[in-house]
Amino acid sequence: MNKIFNNSFEILYNINPFEIKSIKKSGVEILYQANGSWDKTWPILFPICGTINGILEHNGKQLGLKRHGFFNEIQNWKIIEESNKEVKIEYISNNDFYDIYPFKFSIIIEMNLKEEMFSLNIIVKNLENEKMYFSIGHHPGFIFNQNSNLKLLEEQLFTNKFKSGLVETLEKDILIKEINHTNIDFSNNISYMTDKFSGKDIQLNNKSIEFTLKVKNFKNLVLWKQNNESEFICVEYWNGIPDMLDKKSNEIKDKPEILSLESNESKDFLLEIHF
Repeated sequence: MNKIFNNSFEILYNINPFEIKSIKKSGVEILYQANGSWDKTWPILFPICGTINGILEHNGKQLGLKRHGFFNEIQNWKIIEESNKEVKIEYISNNDFYDIYPFKFSIIIEMNLKEEMFSLNIIVKNLENEKMYFSIGHHPGFIFNQNSNLKLLEEQLFTNKFKSGLVETLEKDILIKEINHTNIDFSNNISYMTDKFSGKDIQLNNKSIEFTLKVKNFKNLVLWKQNNESEFICVEYWNGIPDMLDKKSNEIKDKPEILSLESNESKDFLLEIHF
């Protein structure tokens, strides 16, 4: 297990595959510790977010991508900068996943600690000689129990209309401003999604600790608990959404909310946790 730390924070993470496993502020844990039926803490999703309806293709060639992509299978991360308070790691794809995703790319992850803030920046670069299509998303599980409260600084309309993980409709009719342990129904794996995320801050309060999530360059938001009794909530910032139930095209370029990069173009995706 790898670690960065300062006087206030301790961050534990695995590098191959990469996943943040613990965030402690003044000794208080904020991440779900995989001590229930969900065995993750903070998955990252790439190059697909959500469930695929049937198959995906690129220029008529079938891709072998699966739900949420293959980020958690990447094993060749290299540390390029490291200190107690920050780390930068890089992955260059070469041909590792070329048979299922025919684009060469690199990903840089930068983690940085300041006195009252943790930042996680992901930089995706297209190394292919053509336009590259992809999605990227965060799937962190935060401790959330009967003493917890989540507040969106700007209320949003969501949909929870899914069938087998596929989006039935993008019509949003559920207004959410605040979530506690009982006011929103998460039974039977219900999730709430908006494809028009405002980008405004989200606050979480667990009685013993309070923090604010801030992001840059994320267009979509999913809120999910495994069930009403689960003692975690996933605040999922995505660029990309699951396939539509009635999708008209298998081409990856036609996926709703898909991103693209021109050859040698790169883009940053920033998430910060402020205490």
